Amino acid sequence: MRALRIIRSMNPDHGGVTEAVNQAALSFNNDHHQMDVLCFDNPNASWITNSRNYTIHALGEGVTAYGFHFSYLSWLKKNAKFYDVVIIDGLWQFLVVGGYALKLLKVPYCIFTHGMLDPYFNEDKLKYVKKLPFWLLVERNVIAMASATIFTCQEESKLAAKSFPCYSASPKVATLGVEGNDRSGKELSELFLAEHQLLKDKRFALFLSRINEKKGIDLLVNALGQLKRLPDDFVLAIAGPDSKGLKAKLMVQIEAQGLSDRVVWLGMLSGDVKWGAYHASDVFVLPSHQENFGIVVAEALSTATPVLITNKVNIWREINEAGAGLVENDDVAGIERLISRWLTLTSLEKTEMSGRAKVCYEANFSIESAVGDLENVICNVVGEI
Repeated sequence: MRALRIIRSMNPDHGGVTEAVNQAALSFNNDHHQMDVLCFDNPNASWITNSRNYTIHALGEGVTAYGFHFSYLSWLKKNAKFYDVVIIDGLWQFLVVGGYALKLLKVPYCIFTHGMLDPYFNEDKLKYVKKLPFWLLVERNVIAMASATIFTCQEESKLAAKSFPCYSASPKVATLGVEGNDRSGKELSELFLAEHQLLKDKRFALFLSRINEKKGIDLLVNALGQLKRLPDDFVLAIAGPDSKGLKAKLMVQIEAQGLSDRVVWLGMLSGDVKWGAYHASDVFVLPSHQENFGIVVAEALSTATPVLITNKVNIWREINEAGAGLVENDDVAGIERLISRWLTLTSLEKTEMSGRAKVCYEANFSIESAVGDLENVICNVVGEI
């Protein structure tokens, strides 16, 4: 079977969606299947010219924020017939218009929404009003005509139905896969602690994600400030890029809460040092107001690290059912309960939860489970099952 993924850019700096497409293409090119990628990147970009086991067709950069590309539809007219199924990755871009062309060409296609129909984003009323005409004229029709609309979990699928009027879809679920690190956890932990010696002999909760208001770090700080009897060796370690300058505001909040000696800033972590942070931590925490999937949560689970998350992280049901972590509301009281519940667990209970975290990852969020999910969806679409 030959499949084509269509995405705005394969630049790895764009993170989640790009990496999801990359991992799927790497896994799907085998004796049974071939997966190519079509993107609106400069053909000479380094991430295009790097060698890999799959083909990327780079059309050149699109025009405006919506990525208008005048050769896109003609490329589909000429080449789509060579594929059994096409997956359009993402919404609110010109690439979605390709759904009309594929329908006329009678080539089955799917829409992979990647969280872009979450009602959370409609809280910005101006953006909602700007999106509504494009939704009514284009997006809803392309979704309705698609052989399948793919979501990363059941929660995302449920939320999407509440996002915009006149919604009609054939929803399917295909999780995202995270590739773990095969090196020894002890070795990786020692590597991390050698670079961040302030955390030696500490029990720490690790936050690793973008420093962004959506991530709820302010809730975490306020919750820690309200807890009365924190263990002497317990600290919060915050890692991630601060592209919007939120750190300065958070530091004022941390000082006001009397937590200056309880918070350690790690900066941006990558590679083995990042994996070492997961292994060295006591628990992973992500108090987000919205998280379509939560790649970092799956990464933590892959290292057998229990997770403390809100019920706005869309994979919370899978984690809750597996007993791989704790889940509460995305407010100060909820985050306070998360930390308090974790601190009252016995060593044995934490060890058992750690084991369940690893099992949860392997069953739900490993590369193998993700490839199996997506394979089932597209094979059903083309009638091979």
